[in-house]
Amino acid sequence: MSSYPIKGTHYDTYDDVMQMKAGDDLLNAPPKLLDAYGIPQKPDAATNPELFDFWKQLVSPPFSAAIPTFTLYDSTTRVTQSAPKSLTRRVSPLSSRQSRLMLARGAGQSSLNWSGAVISPPSPKRFVSVIGGWVAPSVTPASEPALMTHSNDHKSLVWVGIDGHNGRLPRMSLPQIGTAHWPNVPQFAWWDWWKQGVNSHIMMIDDFAVTPGDQILAGLTVQVSEDVQFFIKNQTTGTFRSFLARSLCGIEQLGSTAEWVMERPTDPDSLKFYPLPDYGRVDFKHCIAVAAERPLAPGRLVTLADNGLMIRMREMFANPFRTVYVSRAKRRHDPDGSVGVTCTFHDPA
Repeated sequence: MSSYPIKGTHYDTYDDVMQMKAGDDLLNAPPKLLDAYGIPQKPDAATNPELFDFWKQLVSPPFSAAIPTFTLYDSTTRVTQSAPKSLTRRVSPLSSRQSRLMLARGAGQSSLNWSGAVISPPSPKRFVSVIGGWVAPSVTPASEPALMTHSNDHKSLVWVGIDGHNGRLPRMSLPQIGTAHWPNVPQFAWWDWWKQGVNSHIMMIDDFAVTPGDQILAGLTVQVSEDVQFFIKNQTTGTFRSFLARSLCGIEQLGSTAEWVMERPTDPDSLKFYPLPDYGRVDFKHCIAVAAERPLAPGRLVTLADNGLMIRMREMFANPFRTVYVSRAKRRHDPDGSVGVTCTFHDPA
């Protein structure tokens, strides 16, 4: 099951400021006010310019914050009336040793449900924070139906998260936040804290509209309590939500990997993957994670320039002897010096 959010101290103390007022200046806001909104603290522009650029966009207008509410995604949800089943996820991790070797060699990996990038922290540190940005894609059904999928109901999820890739079974978990995209259904923002062995259902973030072309900024931070602070902003509309989720019982300590992923989820009854829609292209920007000995300790920024495992998604179609990679991931060097990952849909026809 999902870890349900808890009401943080900042909500109790600052309910009166959670409704953003026009003209409020968060660029120069004191730390106490940033905590009230659940916004990460201001990074140093001189020593961490890429992180500062992300933060500056996050707090710049338009900006509209409110205490978030959530709806469990299922067949009764208004945006899912065309989908008969609820949505769950399945992760197929490598062993810790395999993943470390592949990351060290800069190798690639194929997966049935993930496409994107994974990085590991410098030893003996762990990841305590991850951020990312992307543009919400426009999706259409793929041209050819795949084998071993749940009907022909196309679904995709775009997200950032910590862990879930090379955890120690059966105690692996994966807090993540992102946007959901499938044809002929309104897009929406969601979050989840997936746990190995448990069919988790994603939580829709209410009153957070997403349309193709919207710029999304998102991230999460592990707290000293091992709870996780989530946040997401639609930079196009200004809508911002932040919340704290309780740590799950019986899980491995978070921080062994960080991810930026285009995913196709799993039907909870048949355990078959939904087919991946044609999403065109998704460019992940601001691919930054913070590695530290423990939460809130001095940390080091880790990017795809340091290491990175590129993951491509494979699919089997009507010809059983033909394996097709329907989503490929490529490291991308941007003009500003940052390094991102581009996921590209490849038509199976």
